[in-house]
Amino acid sequence: MASDRMMQAIGTLERAVSRLEQDVAGLIAPAGPLPAVDQKAARAALRSLDDLIDTLKGHAHG
Repeated sequence: MASDRMMQAIGTLERAVSRLEQDVAGLIAPAGPLPAVDQKAARAALRSLDDLIDTLKGHAHG
């Protein structure tokens, strides 16, 4: 069913966002010199992905 595939895709996106959030959190307090990360842009990208996931969930349930 299309909604089952949509929910699987949403779950995959949620796991990817979670991993990205963990990566960003790890880069905030680096143990050594690392390349600079635009934290504001990274957080904005994650918020955008979260919004997309919420939108997709609404379409899957609506």
